[in-house]
Amino acid sequence: MKNARLLLLALMVTCASAAGRGAVAADAARSPALKRSIGGWVSCSGSSDDTAGVARAFAAARHAAFTLVVDCPVLLQSGMDIARTIYIDDGTTVEFTGSGKFMVDNVMHPAFVIAGSKDVTLKSWNVEYVSGLPIDGDVRGYMRGGRFVTASGRVQPAGAFNNFGITPWLAANRAITFDQSQGSVTGIWRGGIIPMAVIWMTGDTSNVRVTGMRLYVAASSGGDRFIPVAFSMSPNFKNNQTVTAKTPITGQFVAVPHDLTFSDIVLDGTYMGWLGNARDALFQNIRSHRYADLQDPSGNNVGGMGKWFAPPHLFYLNYMVAGDSALFNSGVHIKDVVDDGPRIGAARDKGGTDSISGYATSLKIGCVDCSVDNYKTTRPDGFLDVLPSDGLTVSNVDATYDSTFLNNVFPGWRFPSSPYRNLVFKDIVFKDSAASTIQAPIGGATDPANENIVFSNVHIIMNRWSGKGLPVPNILGHGINAALDYAFTADASHAASVQKGSVTVTLSATPATPGAEGAEGATMLRWTSRGANSCAAAGAWSGATGTSGSRTVNVSGAGDHDFTLNCQGTGDSASATLRVAVQ
Repeated sequence: MKNARLLLLALMVTCASAAGRGAVAADAARSPALKRSIGGWVSCSGSSDDTAGVARAFAAARHAAFTLVVDCPVLLQSGMDIARTIYIDDGTTVEFTGSGKFMVDNVMHPAFVIAGSKDVTLKSWNVEYVSGLPIDGDVRGYMRGGRFVTASGRVQPAGAFNNFGITPWLAANRAITFDQSQGSVTGIWRGGIIPMAVIWMTGDTSNVRVTGMRLYVAASSGGDRFIPVAFSMSPNFKNNQTVTAKTPITGQFVAVPHDLTFSDIVLDGTYMGWLGNARDALFQNIRSHRYADLQDPSGNNVGGMGKWFAPPHLFYLNYMVAGDSALFNSGVHIKDVVDDGPRIGAARDKGGTDSISGYATSLKIGCVDCSVDNYKTTRPDGFLDVLPSDGLTVSNVDATYDSTFLNNVFPGWRFPSSPYRNLVFKDIVFKDSAASTIQAPIGGATDPANENIVFSNVHIIMNRWSGKGLPVPNILGHGINAALDYAFTADASHAASVQKGSVTVTLSATPATPGAEGAEGATMLRWTSRGANSCAAAGAWSGATGTSGSRTVNVSGAGDHDFTLNCQGTGDSASATLRVAVQ
């Protein structure tokens, strides 16, 4: 028996060693041992355009030929020229060292594209954006190979790039035949903002690792010269096939970028951070500083003329909800994020007669089996927009916003779409820094088809509530279990709101810490309910209360006193407990 155990131990050691060697071999395959300086292809002056040389260097480094080392300043001038995008192919590893730096000026088309590529590593990139979007989105054409092509209608470089840039590249490099016999067909178009990224990933792109990247604008840059989109991801046709105008947009023919890692990323001076559609993606240790909405040099025309640019976010992850579930965002995990600003410029929507176009929450996400954990934001525009999701958990959040910055138009946390299933929000502190709040911090989710939405240990802090009723969200659906705690600092009041199924109970106390000069004090209790037929008091008070009302209670004896309200509806019941602390 002893010899058998020794043999088993030896086999385990051998297997572990083999696994270790395999991991090392895999890492070596991703990062070739041979390294070559980009100086062999470019001038390294940082002042003359080296786009052509960088394109040749990237092409030489593909298929794990060597690690391309950017160790000098390199200027990439593309402007609106759709022929000057640089493509990153299979097995390309590019790392930055020393004075290595890219200066990019892409406008309405990408600086770099990863299209149907696999095994790409981008390490420690240092990228400065040195241009800006036009305030009028109708630029009446585009550049192509150094020549301006005039076009009628709202033809932007993004659209032209899709037709005359990425589509022929996919045909030539990914064996995709675009058969025009049944009508016009091109690479899949997902709107004009997606192609404006510094780095655009599209189609069956996989196993991409972006680590230690710094993407920024100069310290002196105003909000009119911020990065439109740092990274974008979108579906496109799979490699090695023939597609027609009738090819369905399903997982059989189309893929979204997958197996992606973004870690240790610093953004400073962006409109959009990440935009688009991904599967099995990890975003970790992200730091975002200056951000803004598109604006002119004076800070006006926010969103562009006619608000043509989409409301920006640090993360805006969406998908075609009515499409094939194989193309949904799934397996996306966002963790250890700090979105600390500052915000440059004004909000785009002023209320009243101003048209409503949206606002720039830190996180806008729709996802299946995804998570957000350890997320901090001080973005005055707000924290979160939840798009249709199933199996999304958001936890350990510290979010502060300013409802007056939003001109009291929007909540700081919204549910603007539907349906929602299996959502969990837990361990969250959500604060409105406005002197007085009149727009409820959390919006409602009012689709009866919603299922299993949980709020646990969620704390909302306001200075003063001046709106109508109580700022409690209306959450409809089956299996709702929401516990929200409210603190109002101006009058030292607190409120507890609990929803179980169709019944909601809200109990408030003003003040929640009476008796500052002694061991006895009075507090005003107020309560409301929704979906309840009867309510009764318990704990530090007792008796039938009715489904809404108020009562002044004297609390004697120093310490904590718990007031509970139990409400019964048709088939559902809910209980809220509020603690009053006598000092």
